[in-house]
Order: sequence, then structure tokens, then C-alpha cells
Amino acid sequence: MYQLTQHKFWGVLALIISIMFVAFMVTGCGGGNDDDDDDNNDDNNNDDAAPEGPPPATSVQATPAPGGGEIPSNTKFTLKLDAGVDAVTVNGAAATGSGDTWEASPTLQEGPGQSLNVAWTNRDGSQGSAAVGPYNVKDADTTAPTITAGTVADAAADVDPAPINAGGFRFDFDENVTGTVTLTDEAGANLNWIATVQGATATLTAVAGQELANETTYKVEIKVQDAAGNPLDTTLTFVTKPKE
Repeated sequence: MYQLTQHKFWGVLALIISIMFVAFMVTGCGGGNDDDDDDNNDDNNNDDAAPEGPPPATSVQATPAPGGGEIPSNTKFTLKLDAGVDAVTVNGAAATGSGDTWEASPTLQEGPGQSLNVAWTNRDGSQGSAAVGPYNVKDADTTAPTITAGTVADAAADVDPAPINAGGFRFDFDENVTGTVTLTDEAGANLNWIATVQGATATLTAVAGQELANETTYKVEIKVQDAAGNPLDTTLTFVTKPKE
């Protein structure tokens, strides 16, 4: 009887161990599959994520920089953006270049407080813009001064010498000038009238003994220049009227 009971005990123990082993195997395999599934899900999520595109530009710097001295209206600007872009316009006109470096020569109005209106198309298709300034725009003066009014004109005839001897010559210009004005006779001799060039006016004042005579050819030689150095070199020839 004892032997039978002992034999039964060992049989039940073996059955319990077998059941536990099977349960362990099933649980372990299931856990492994869960890990594999998680890994696969992570891989799939990584595959589905959209690749990150190039960053958009957010600012631009120009050379020459604003706030400096005067610049001409046709200045060529170099534009440096903080990221590469596909296209750039300046004041509505297309710039040339690529990536983050572009050039443009927009026509600017003269005067202080002028700006560059820079717009660009980012590589992701979005738009950006910025105002760069202010600039003080002034073109170089290349125009010579001109006479706007004078006591005599070139090729004038029958000029009355009396009022000129009394009041002298006066010539007005369209801008301030410096230089000389000289009165000569028909032989080219300097009559040494007193000359004054001040502001936008030049005058000649008669000298005793060197007054204008009737029926005589004279020349007024004007050699002046404006502040930018543009010269006016002209000679006005006139003839006084006969003596009455």
C-alpha cells in the first residue's frame, strides 16, 4: 500500500512539472513575439515618417549695408540670406544668383530713407520677405552749370554801352559756381574790369578809362565750375551800337 501511494505521488509531481514547463514555454514564446511586433511597428513608423526638408530663409543682409554714406541710384547689391532659396526679387525685379547669395541692381529714387523690398521663394515653396534700409541715394553730379540770365547774349548786336558802363555785367547760373569772368576787346586785350563770382552769380564792374565804346566788338569769357567740378567754359561775343 505504501509503495503504491509513493508511486502515485511521483506520478502527480511529474505531471505538475510537465504542465509548468509547457506553460513556461508558451509564455516565453508569446513575450518574444510581442517584442518582435514592437520592433516591427517601430520600423514601420520610422519608414512612414516624412524626411525633414531644407529650412526656410528668415533674414537677409545686403552689401552695401544700410546706414552708410550716399550711394548712387544704380548701386549693385549683394544679398546674403540665412538659408538657400529658389528665387529672389528686389523691388519687384528678379535678382540673379543661387542658394543663399544673390545680386540685384534695382533703380532707386534719390533721397534719404530709401529701402530694398526683398522677397524670396524658399525651397519648400513658402514665401519670405524683408525690408532692408534706410539708404541715402544720390547720383553723382555730371551736369555742367548753365547761364539762366545775362546782361548780354552771344552774338548780340547794337548793344547800348552806356547802361553797362554804369551798372556793369551780371550773369546768373542754375547752381552755385566758382571761377572767373573776363571782359576783352576785339583784339583780345583784357580790360581788367572788376570781376566777382559768388554763389550762382558772376558780375563785372567797369574800371575808369576802360569803359565800353560804341561800334566795338567785345567778348565776355566765362570759365566757371560747379561743386562737383563740372566746367562751363564759354565766350559771349557782342557788338555795341553806333554812336548817335
